[in-house]
Amino acid sequence: MYKLLLIFKYLRKRRIAWVSLIAVTLCTAMVLVVISVMGGWLRMFREINHGLVGDVVIRHKYNGPVDYVPILAELRKLPQVKAAIPMIDTYGVINVDDQIHDAVQVEAFGDLDQVGDVNSFKRGLYRQTIQPIADIDADPKLSAQQKADAIKQIQSRPPTFDKPLDPQAYRDIMFNSKIDVSKWPGIIVGSGVIGIKKDDNGVETGRENMYTAWVQLSVLGMGTNRSDEDLSQRTSTRTYWIVDDCRTKFYPTDFRTVYVPFEYLQKDLGMDAQPYTEKIGDKTIQGVEPATCSEIQIALADGVDPDAGLAAIQKVVAGFQPNDTTIPLVDTLVAEPWEQRQAQFLGAVEKEEGLLTILFGIISIVAIFLVFCIFFMIVVEKTRDIGVIKSVGATSWGVAQIFLGYGLSIGILGAGLGLLTAYEIVHNINELHAWMGRALHVRIWDPETYAFDTIPNTMDHHDVAWIVSIAVLSALLGAVIPAIVAARKHPVDALRWE
Repeated sequence: MYKLLLIFKYLRKRRIAWVSLIAVTLCTAMVLVVISVMGGWLRMFREINHGLVGDVVIRHKYNGPVDYVPILAELRKLPQVKAAIPMIDTYGVINVDDQIHDAVQVEAFGDLDQVGDVNSFKRGLYRQTIQPIADIDADPKLSAQQKADAIKQIQSRPPTFDKPLDPQAYRDIMFNSKIDVSKWPGIIVGSGVIGIKKDDNGVETGRENMYTAWVQLSVLGMGTNRSDEDLSQRTSTRTYWIVDDCRTKFYPTDFRTVYVPFEYLQKDLGMDAQPYTEKIGDKTIQGVEPATCSEIQIALADGVDPDAGLAAIQKVVAGFQPNDTTIPLVDTLVAEPWEQRQAQFLGAVEKEEGLLTILFGIISIVAIFLVFCIFFMIVVEKTRDIGVIKSVGATSWGVAQIFLGYGLSIGILGAGLGLLTAYEIVHNINELHAWMGRALHVRIWDPETYAFDTIPNTMDHHDVAWIVSIAVLSALLGAVIPAIVAARKHPVDALRWE
């Protein structure tokens, strides 16, 4: 009991020990904030990029077209595959309402009824998903179960390129007034393409009159029947209505990507099924070039081991490789997990996180030395007290336990306060960053540099457990040598100490 009483007394009376407490608190908070932001950045990158492409991707090794129809038929027979969709990815130039002219990445997904099972495209649509779910959550008339059912229904609907039902939105803006503009197909734009952003109050702006805007999109055809001599003959231009915007939260994608119906883009690129005539000697052969896409995105069934699923898919792909080894670029189809797409970048970020952890860990060693120095001073100052305690029967181990318990208390309190401080900073980091921008005109987190439009604000419980444990252990280690010095003092010599 006397040990606890002395530990509590030293915590209250010896204010110099508060310096070590503050050091442990600051070191713990600093490491937690850095690791949470860096680790959160890596987790966000993995989650969002996983959501963009699905679990497995089948593509041409040299970015050529993929004859997807027979491959899809075989893939959908596999029990390891939940869903698979064709996807076209190309580049184009847009003209938005004669206001925005820019180069963009153009994407199109086939089989829209399965898109929601494969990637996160549907979850990022504002008009079709985000706003309806927000309206349901805010409706006080609905019970929790009714809200859950309504949200589930919205999430299960496939994405659509249909226009909002507002006849007044259609404007005859073309020079040829005979064009029925209401029949133009729909286009979904990345939120950054048309300048949708948050104002100083956190409210998104830029959707004003968005659904009355038209977009002309020009792409360069890639089909085999296109003339290679005249590029103008290979350029296809089509006019669309903006029907929605998509926010993946990945800045490069949202800032440069538009989405169009699969069948329109496939036709404009010359990747649809096309008849051909070929003369070999005296014979004229007629046939049909198969429809192609850029890649096939696949979602594995729930509970399937990723390696086993990938192996089954690779076996299917192997059956569509050319058998003639004289054909150039043989074995050009590859099936790869989504991580392989970003392996180089993921590896770099993981190394950066590890390096920062080591550097801040070294900096945090200062807490050990502070605890050691302060506790050593306390031992020297309390030499006579140690002599009194020992003279009334306290053992050397008992005296050591006082200072070890003192160090342990500093570690627990410092780590706890550091965790609380880090939690408040991390969970409010975007609000703090916004306040710094308004009040101090300081902008640290630039989406163009860091790829995401928000700072990661989650803490991993494994990281928290390790860092807090190390902080407590560091304070305890700092008290070991002073505790040994105190325990070895002879009571007579200690009582004579001046």
